[in-house]
Amino acid sequence: MTKFSLLKIWLCACLGGVTTVAMAQQDTTWHQLRTVEVFGKPAEVYAAGSRVVQVDSSFLSTYSSGSLAEALQARSPIYFKSYGVSGISSVAFRGTNASQTAVLWNGLNIAPATLGQIDFSTIPLSGVGEVAVQHGSAAANYGSGAIGGAVLLNSPNFSTEGFGGDVKLEAGSFGRYFGSGSVGYTAKKFSYGLSAYGSLAKNNFKYRNLSRFGTPEVRQENAQMEQHGFTQDLSWHLSPGTEVAVHSWYTFSDRDLQPAMGSAYANAQQQDKSLRLMTELKHQSQLGQTDVKVAYFNDYLHYTDISSNSESNVDTYQLQAEQTYTYGERWSLRGGLNLQHFVASNDGYAGQQDENRASLFALFRYDPVQPLQLTLNLRQALVEGYNPPLTPALGFNWKFFNSHQHQVSLKGNVSGSYRVPTLNDRFWVGAGNPNLHPEQGWNYELGLRHVLVQENNLLLETEAAGYYMLIDDWIQWAPNSTGVWRPTNLQKVESKGLEFSTTATATFSELKLRSSAGYTYTSSVQAEVYEGSGDKGKQLMYVPQHKALFSTKATYRKWSLIGNVNYTGLRYTTNSETSSLNSFTLLHLALSRRLQLGQNTLHFTLRSDNVTNAEYQTMAYRAMPPRGYTFSLRFIIP
Repeated sequence: MTKFSLLKIWLCACLGGVTTVAMAQQDTTWHQLRTVEVFGKPAEVYAAGSRVVQVDSSFLSTYSSGSLAEALQARSPIYFKSYGVSGISSVAFRGTNASQTAVLWNGLNIAPATLGQIDFSTIPLSGVGEVAVQHGSAAANYGSGAIGGAVLLNSPNFSTEGFGGDVKLEAGSFGRYFGSGSVGYTAKKFSYGLSAYGSLAKNNFKYRNLSRFGTPEVRQENAQMEQHGFTQDLSWHLSPGTEVAVHSWYTFSDRDLQPAMGSAYANAQQQDKSLRLMTELKHQSQLGQTDVKVAYFNDYLHYTDISSNSESNVDTYQLQAEQTYTYGERWSLRGGLNLQHFVASNDGYAGQQDENRASLFALFRYDPVQPLQLTLNLRQALVEGYNPPLTPALGFNWKFFNSHQHQVSLKGNVSGSYRVPTLNDRFWVGAGNPNLHPEQGWNYELGLRHVLVQENNLLLETEAAGYYMLIDDWIQWAPNSTGVWRPTNLQKVESKGLEFSTTATATFSELKLRSSAGYTYTSSVQAEVYEGSGDKGKQLMYVPQHKALFSTKATYRKWSLIGNVNYTGLRYTTNSETSSLNSFTLLHLALSRRLQLGQNTLHFTLRSDNVTNAEYQTMAYRAMPPRGYTFSLRFIIP
């Protein structure tokens, strides 16, 4: 059983929202609001010199039955390590590990303090409005953990007035079924949206067992997975300058943990339950925009196997208040405070662990002349038992050539980063190390961006960047000489690489094409090692040096075709480079047909994943599914 009452917590959140509304209504003085200039996408306003990539909405719609891991693996150069088709999926971003990537929902970090990371296989695309990825260190913007980058999730935005909704049903290979539905209503001052989903995957595919003589073909067992959840979003414009919003997000996952090839059958199972509640107040005045967010997150995990029964429960309380002042078209300043309180009970700890964290931040954007944008961001964190340094970030975008058809920009940034050890790193009995040092380092990035526009027929955006990171006391979990996984500090890790991407949008009469391609080269090695330990100069485990992708969407009248090709290079499974996994290429295709039924729309989609039937592994001896097919129906009410 979970450690929280969903009904009680939801009622508390609603009462909190009502209290906020009542307080706001006491102020009857309305102000003539200053015109606020919009510099760009919200994630980019204070991120000059950084690369921010938005996952396109058509892909999210087509693959809404999948997980966030599947979406980012297909549409970004990020590498995901999946412990089989039903196991944990963690991220490796620019050579970093999962705990070094921040995941934010509506601007707040949702990683529990125990793991310090998110299992991306439990994050559904259903009910998520927008997904963006910020490359490189973003600790000054988002705090501890944003060393390799940040994944930014936002709730749906209900902008079309009136009632709307959709229903989606899906069935596929290997006993896979999915259903989702959503309803929404938007009026002049009020909007409400509710979505729910459920999925079941038996994952009973066949694979070659590499651990047995002759590598016979066997059927996968103990890999079934069931998920369901809901989102609820409410916003109310109390006045022209005041808005209150309440967001809720619940996810449930019950899965059999797929065993590694050749391992003893342990009947391992895991339940994950996460509840996220947030109340938000936005107020515009002569002094700018005031944002206050109050949130409660609960993350529950229950693991069992033949010999183990372990539970983990983490309560997270967050308060973030920020003030943004924008003056004309030249500059914008945002200052704020973030407070966090964690309460963690875990069978792996000797007792309950509580922790308080706080941070003060100031984000400044200045455009001295139209072609040049500058940002300077500062964050000072306060963590019990640690003394985090001030983390700055200085970035620029300089559009040094601008003609009727061509725009060429030089961009770059320098940023500091830090990360304190997680509770598991410090307090797990028999493995944790309370003497671990926090990570800290610097990130440098420089790139070029070119935009080509040819009337209304072609838009071509190309970007190339190089980066360099140097991190002291890098924390890594790895097996010791006895095979026990433990966290240790690597003295100094150097991560450097190149990233190239291009996106083309073209229109030829009734044919519309949108294609993108990308390539990344990543070198992540130990530059210095503590005496008597480490593998200096060798690629860190499970970090591919080469990764490439190509995706395209072609739309002709009522038909559309989406294709994704994803290449992942060789990965070493140890820091000593003594064993490795082969490279692999995956091809996914989806064909859709749209029918107009009055004002409503019906979509038919036939999808094939791993079209070439490639045999691959993202983690050693964890079988991944062969070619599969999925058919879906989606009915949309405008």
